[in-house]
Amino acid sequence: MSIKDTILENICKKKLTSDELRSLMRIKGEEKQAAFFSALNELEEEGQIYLDSKGYYQQFDSHKLNKVQGEIHITNTGNGFVIKKTDKGKHKYLINSNSLNGALDGDIVVLSHFSGGKINYIDAKVEKIIKRSDKNTVFEYIGDNTFIPYSSHGNIKVICQESLIQLVSGNLALVRLGKNQIAEVNNELFFEGTVTKLVGHKDDPDIDIKAIAASHGFFTDFPNEVLEELKNIPDHVLEEEIIGRVDLRKEKIFTIDGKDTKDMDDAVSIEKDGDNYILGVHIADVNHYVKEDSNLDKEARIRGTSAYLADSVLPMLPHQLSNGICSLNEHVDRLTKTVRMTINGEGKIIDYEIYDSVINSSKKMTYEDVNTILEEDTIVEGYEPYIDDLKLMRELSLILIEKRKKRGNIDFSSDEVKAIVTKEGTPTSFEMRTQKTAEKIIENFMISANETVTRHYAYMELPFIYRVHGDPHDDCLIETINLLKAEGLCNGYANNLLNKINNGTYTSRDLDAFLESFKGTEEYGVISNYILTSMSKAKYSSVNEGHYGLALDYYTHFTSPIRRYPDLQVHRLIDSYNNFETIYERLDEIESLLPEICTHSSYMEREADTAEKETLDLKMAEFIQDYIGEEFKGQITRMTPYGMDIKMENNIKGIVRPEEVSKAKKTLGRKFKLGEKVCVIVKEVSVPHRVIYLSIAYTMNKQPKQKVKRGQ
Repeated sequence: MSIKDTILENICKKKLTSDELRSLMRIKGEEKQAAFFSALNELEEEGQIYLDSKGYYQQFDSHKLNKVQGEIHITNTGNGFVIKKTDKGKHKYLINSNSLNGALDGDIVVLSHFSGGKINYIDAKVEKIIKRSDKNTVFEYIGDNTFIPYSSHGNIKVICQESLIQLVSGNLALVRLGKNQIAEVNNELFFEGTVTKLVGHKDDPDIDIKAIAASHGFFTDFPNEVLEELKNIPDHVLEEEIIGRVDLRKEKIFTIDGKDTKDMDDAVSIEKDGDNYILGVHIADVNHYVKEDSNLDKEARIRGTSAYLADSVLPMLPHQLSNGICSLNEHVDRLTKTVRMTINGEGKIIDYEIYDSVINSSKKMTYEDVNTILEEDTIVEGYEPYIDDLKLMRELSLILIEKRKKRGNIDFSSDEVKAIVTKEGTPTSFEMRTQKTAEKIIENFMISANETVTRHYAYMELPFIYRVHGDPHDDCLIETINLLKAEGLCNGYANNLLNKINNGTYTSRDLDAFLESFKGTEEYGVISNYILTSMSKAKYSSVNEGHYGLALDYYTHFTSPIRRYPDLQVHRLIDSYNNFETIYERLDEIESLLPEICTHSSYMEREADTAEKETLDLKMAEFIQDYIGEEFKGQITRMTPYGMDIKMENNIKGIVRPEEVSKAKKTLGRKFKLGEKVCVIVKEVSVPHRVIYLSIAYTMNKQPKQKVKRGQ
């Protein structure tokens, strides 16, 4: 019996202190005692045992103790929440900012002092912190070895015992906190902490973006050992590197990217052979330069992905690689991996080849120019030799879209917004990210290449990295649809979909048809976003589970090895599997390596997404602070006990506090509905916390007589 099992057996029906447990278990000697206390900590973190204020351990029985343990998430407003899933459904616990008890985002906490009053929500307080998150938090140095939160909330002060002579007041640093409070003075909670990295000074240019990036594990600088390895990598393709590769340098191959893109890792080509299309997808051969277990590779694995924050890029690989020898720049030789697919008129891939190649991109195209050509039928200067190729690509792309539609691919409405900023980083406007013809062409071609590569190696039954997206949890989907029904947003398709879910007969095609029925309505974006957030997120896995959203049985990420580590690892697997003489000696090693790579890469992908969202929130707050007191039209996109989320016509998002919602209800004499159009006033802006507070002036169907002063 393991030491953890023995502990659980001893406290099965009674409370015991650690000394009593040690005595019963006859724990003696430093090594055994260390293992004993380690087991106690693990059991407490796992939520299997509970340590009360008197020092007694007992089994963690949530019902008997009237306590809940889980991971806490902190919002921009400083409030927290914990979600617990049980057999009876999902319970959401809300923690007011005054009841966090020193908890930070991602900590494992025990909650108590429950009270109701809100539908589907339970108020609670943090009783204690069980485990600090692995994340580092940005704190500001105020002198005397003391730090205060920079952009996070909480009446916390952190004391760092190490010498901080090099720091001055106003320096920002990543600090890792202990879980145990060491003092409380004037309602301020003191914790011990350790400085892990200096971020800069609060008066530095772009410091807020650097702080956001650092808090999520992204940095502009690279370790010296990585920079040293760059010196051995050439800045051009050598003749000896071309040997054994298929030479495609005379073929008409080109890139299509955003106008400001510098890390171009995919190029395309197309031909017509009778009724079939010959599609070439050519991906930068990054693995040729980033060798396995090199310092470059280790750093790329830690970063997991590049992060794109407003006008800045925190690259996975140094710019000498990402913008240089690995980027498929115009009119230079580049090493690539090519997937050449033969696709029939119905969009079916009837033949393919995967091989190493060398290309010379003949044109750096932009999405903007290609869309002008294909959507406005206008020839852009310099594109004359490629017009027929682009039209052929559009033709094939439409076929692939139709095939994906029949297959059950879910077409979610995108509510992504991008900040338009000056060279100095000042936000000027916020635009919806839209997919036009050119963007859809590249997306469809990359999906085809990713699917082709995955099928090939899955059929070989070799260890591999998959991009998986699990089926929706029925209870979450039912809860979301019922919520939308209660708000009066659902049509007849809702009951039909609910019946199929309850009968276990629904597919992704049914969900897509449900969303399709709302297209063209004002509520479509709100409904689509609610359904999307109720589903599980796509992730990387060494076990193939298929991709629900794309309705594919086989899928991976192969097409972006400059900015995503899983893609680089897939390239590495392809190179390994092409060497059959030695690969079987490493199969066990590879199989044991992949799960950790998948888990960490999925985690860093989520961190990059969060950092991107926080940066966007920051730019919105910076922009709107000049419009305090002005009115804007907007739409209610979400309603929670924290208040309302509003998306204004200028694409800026803000919140209406609960007390403001109550005030507006009394003033207008009515309740509000999800998706409803309202007019709001910018009431308050907190740039450090990246939050915009609004109040409701009136609804669109109950306007005042005076003319509205419109913001920009």
